[in-house]
Amino acid sequence: MTARANRSAKLTLAALTPPDILLPSNHRRAGAEFMRRVGLIGLLTLFLWPAPAGAAERLAFVVGVGSYQNLGQDAQLARPPADAQAVGDTLQGLGFRVTLLSHAVTQENFLRRFSIFADQVQPGDTALVYFAGHGIAIQGTNYLLPSDIPAVEAGQEMLARSRSLAEADLSAALRQRGARVVVMVIDACRNNPFPRNGTRAIGQDAGLARTEPADGVFSLYAAGAGQQALEKLPGSDPNPNSVFTRIFVQQIRKPGLNLIDLGESVRDEVARLAETVPHKQVPAYYNEVRGARFVSLASTDAAAPPAVAPATVSPKPQGISSAVAARPPDPAPPQAILPSPAQMPSSQGLKTPPSSIVYPPPASTLMRPPAPVANALPPPEPAPVARFGMFSHPIRLDPTGDNWVALRSLPSGQGGYRIAKLGPEALFSVIGRQGIWVNVRLRGGPSGWVHGDYVGCCRRAPIEP
Repeated sequence: MTARANRSAKLTLAALTPPDILLPSNHRRAGAEFMRRVGLIGLLTLFLWPAPAGAAERLAFVVGVGSYQNLGQDAQLARPPADAQAVGDTLQGLGFRVTLLSHAVTQENFLRRFSIFADQVQPGDTALVYFAGHGIAIQGTNYLLPSDIPAVEAGQEMLARSRSLAEADLSAALRQRGARVVVMVIDACRNNPFPRNGTRAIGQDAGLARTEPADGVFSLYAAGAGQQALEKLPGSDPNPNSVFTRIFVQQIRKPGLNLIDLGESVRDEVARLAETVPHKQVPAYYNEVRGARFVSLASTDAAAPPAVAPATVSPKPQGISSAVAARPPDPAPPQAILPSPAQMPSSQGLKTPPSSIVYPPPASTLMRPPAPVANALPPPEPAPVARFGMFSHPIRLDPTGDNWVALRSLPSGQGGYRIAKLGPEALFSVIGRQGIWVNVRLRGGPSGWVHGDYVGCCRRAPIEP
């Protein structure tokens, strides 16, 4: 033990040992010896008490690409660097550890920085990826374009895929690192930056494709599938951020706004702002995060679910304060209060010490346990407590007609197929939205799409059917 630690131990023992004048004269020596031993045991326990595991962190990888060196003037974007800066500053103010990349965003630099970022993610963390720039959809997969993407032409889809960044690969890498929640925010639903050759082009003309996120991923897009996101409002627009990002930054600052409500509020506010131009831009979000209604970007605990109080367990002896030791022994076990963390030596390494300990009463006051009662019945087992939640349900059904609404495989009345007929008693959770169509998951059943005109809220029911 070093001299500093030895001195701290002596000071702590002195603090834990009561002055002789506080003890009865006939017990002074025995009481002092007892307190010294108790204090030493408590001090050693404090030194050896394991520190609790660190809390889960929140990390963000924020990228803005405005300059595309191999593309024409029409493909250059003015606002993504400012968008990335605004999002990065906001997330940092909300407690995120932010990695910002807005200059020289080549494919190699992106991947190098993202690899470092992904290595920092630990199991249980929340990881957010924000990208502002150009993106394209090729065969149903969304790709984010770095600044050195070549000017590919029709028929060179393989080249475009190899020189861009697949959105699904980024989220999968974070999930593999053990991130509990992955949030993908993509403001890349702009016009196709590649020149059209006749009637063909690389990817679809505008916007990104609708994709189903993997388990544990929440995706938020600046516009719906096939829609073009506005970089700015027509005319003189003094706001330095895109139409989507200026709304997104406003909404994520709201305390307690969970992921589902965030998707809804961003969708409604962006659509309302775009309609003033007029322009149709309705952001889409897709949720595969369990408990998304209890996850808030504004704070780590603003929307946390109620915790169940753990069973009370008497902690191990840690020490005893002089205030308690000054009292003569009582028949009832006294409680001893440990010194506050600020009063403890820094070498103890104790982050959250137990607040109190219980010592046994003197042997003379111990009583034998009561004798068992003959033929006593065991106590009844507690009945299981049902867990309840709020569910959406069909509305506007015609009880004189078919009285059901279709659950479809795609957000379309013609495409895909009908999965099921939902009657007035059907219950489901909303997990996403695209335009007027709502992505729902049946309680204890499959997921699909329901026309938004027939979705209402809310009914309280057990979570398990």
